[in-house]
Amino acid sequence: MTSSILDEDLPTDSTPLPRRAARRPRSAGLVLFALSAVVFAFSLMQTLVVPALPTVGADLGANAQGTGWILTAFLLSGAVLAPVVGNFGDRFGHRRVLLIVLAVFTIATLAAAAAPNLGVLLAARVLQGISTATFPLALALARTLLTGPKLAAAFGWIPGMIGLGAGIALVIGGVIVDALSWRWLFVIGSALIVVSAVMAIVWVPRASAPTVNRRTDWPGIALLAGGLVGVLLAVSQGSTWGWASPLTITIGAAGIVLLVALVLVEMRTAAPVVDVRTFRHAPLVLISVLTVAVGFVPYVCYIALPPLMQASAATGYGHGMTVTASALAMLPSAVFVFFGGRVTPALVARWGAGSTGLISAVVMGIGGAGLALWPTMPWAVIVSFSILGLGNGIGYAICAQLVMRHSPAEETGAATGLNSVVRTIGSAAAAPVVAALLAASAADAATGYAIVFWVAVGASVVGAAASVALMAGARRR
Repeated sequence: MTSSILDEDLPTDSTPLPRRAARRPRSAGLVLFALSAVVFAFSLMQTLVVPALPTVGADLGANAQGTGWILTAFLLSGAVLAPVVGNFGDRFGHRRVLLIVLAVFTIATLAAAAAPNLGVLLAARVLQGISTATFPLALALARTLLTGPKLAAAFGWIPGMIGLGAGIALVIGGVIVDALSWRWLFVIGSALIVVSAVMAIVWVPRASAPTVNRRTDWPGIALLAGGLVGVLLAVSQGSTWGWASPLTITIGAAGIVLLVALVLVEMRTAAPVVDVRTFRHAPLVLISVLTVAVGFVPYVCYIALPPLMQASAATGYGHGMTVTASALAMLPSAVFVFFGGRVTPALVARWGAGSTGLISAVVMGIGGAGLALWPTMPWAVIVSFSILGLGNGIGYAICAQLVMRHSPAEETGAATGLNSVVRTIGSAAAAPVVAALLAASAADAATGYAIVFWVAVGASVVGAAASVALMAGARRR
């Protein structure tokens, strides 16, 4: 089975860990530290630019739609490239491929630092998206090299680095932009990537030759990339081109056709890049709907909050914060995301997995409603975004558990993999949606921001409805 972002199968009672002979590491703790550092570097660069998006856009002369793609390009690229890279890891060795990924990641990050215009920056962000594969590659190496308590710790620490990196990035990103410039985000980021690569070279030993030999699903990759780009491009540019214009309709329709073709092709592929066959299980469809909400809602805030908080108070809606201040205002939410993941097991033990999914969606909706009702009040934004972060942290944790509970043992890997793709797509869709809504309400920005946050509430309601349907289905069974 491909060890990619499409295959983040955590150990359970029903999924034995594949073991390949490996040279024993001198220190399992150093191996775990190196793999965690690699994932931390990826997570940091994913969101480090969030507080600086308005600054980058102004410096490069980009509009809201173009600036939003600085984040979307990374997410979209990661959704497409990660399964390809994971397949290469299975075929050529996870450590070797991880080091190649880190080399490309470093070069792309330095290119982003020197980008003379938005086009070059977006191209660099597309290449940076390959770093999404560091997470599944690190998990695959941990499963190969570690045993016992260290292996259990790895499946806690390595995923935890994603939330930790995102939270720290929100703060240091703002500090760097205020003290230096946005270009230093990528300079410092590249240094961290190099340090993590050195750790991997020195502390992560080589494993034996890989045992998996599968062809890469190039048709599936092409259809996935073309379909996602077509749909998201139509959504992001619809307000500029005109929602009823032939260009918008043609590109959007082409994207939908390609995604339909993806489903048909993957149903007949032995090793698909996206195993849509898991959707024949009705609970997994409902879990995927909740997962889209969990991926979409926080990124709505990542895109909308920095320009709202950094806009001048003279506008009547802006908070007049510096980049650093806006980053610090967003930090409590990241803390609550981490806390939400930690309390999820207790919620599941008390209320059950389905009810916990409902709790996550409801809490996200409450936070989003607070943002929609009081977008011009800084204290209300901080409190509401923190509440939303709590629900989001619960959501990230419970979606994985729900997939494990409702998928057949022999299909757990494919189901968790598809769930990861769905979550990434939800996140990638947020930027073009927010940009389109804000552009359409440019004459009344305060109302535009309220609408954006109500859309997040709507997504949370959809997630809640899916959780209720999932619970009802479980009771009938």
